[in-house]
Amino acid sequence: MLIQYVWIIVIGLIIIVAGAYFYPSDKNKLDYIEDKLEQVQKEKEILTQKEQELKNLATEKEWEEVDKDSNK
Repeated sequence: MLIQYVWIIVIGLIIIVAGAYFYPSDKNKLDYIEDKLEQVQKEKEILTQKEQELKNLATEKEWEEVDKDSNK
């Protein structure tokens, strides 16, 4: 009976250690966010004036649809 409890504790500790090892740190999250911000900046630089206007128009339409849905 004691051996069963030891196995349960050992397996539980292994799971906890593995979870702590693979859990992303705050630095990884910050690097991910910074990379995404850089990608957005590059996309804005690449877009022409007409493409930017179309993107803004599409965004406005999406927000209008959200407003209509939330007003119901």
